[in-house]
Amino acid sequence: MRVIVAGDTHGMIEQLIRPIENIKPDHLFFTGDYYADGYKLAQHFNIGWTGVIGNCDFRKKGRKEQQVTYAGKKVLLVHGHQYGIKRSLNSLYYKAQETGVDLVLFGHTHVPMCEQVDGIWFINPGSASLPRYGSHPSYALIDFIDDNIIARIIEI
Repeated sequence: MRVIVAGDTHGMIEQLIRPIENIKPDHLFFTGDYYADGYKLAQHFNIGWTGVIGNCDFRKKGRKEQQVTYAGKKVLLVHGHQYGIKRSLNSLYYKAQETGVDLVLFGHTHVPMCEQVDGIWFINPGSASLPRYGSHPSYALIDFIDDNIIARIIEI
């Protein structure tokens, strides 16, 4: 199974469409900030999606946090602002430990990250439209093969 992780698009999804078309994903996880963009991307690719709202999703109804099981792995999906991730990943790390997830998907910083810490994947897709701090436009690609997670950041 192949999954795209995107977020912090802020109404600008055009940069994501062409590179993702060649990948043929099975699912989209959207980490917030312009929640409707997640819906639009999923509709364009005719795939299922799971998303959360972010700090820029004013007056939008949606979950701020979701825990789901995908391909047999527990996934925690958050935007990240509620865990103060611009200062530190500690609160998010402790939440992941507490909930026993395999994978944490988050956004908010607009800076990509793909690391495994104590057996838990922490993945921030960055931003395809508004990258920050010298990062490039990006998204994350995750392949679930057998019982393995193969995760990486894709620069556009």
